[in-house]
Amino acid sequence: MMYYYWKEKGIRPSVFYSMPIGERLIVQAFYENEIEEKNKSRQEMKNSETPIFPVIVL
Repeated sequence: MMYYYWKEKGIRPSVFYSMPIGERLIVQAFYENEIEEKNKSRQEMKNSETPIFPVIVL
């Protein structure tokens, strides 16, 4: 999870762990929700008859 925050969001572990516990819980819930959405999207692409290639725009 910390690697994801660093790689995708630019949040350093020291910043995450210095957050109040309530804020950390919310960030973790957002992380779980985002991963769930990505997995659902990947599954839909996998089940699609038309090939769709995921693209990350920087």
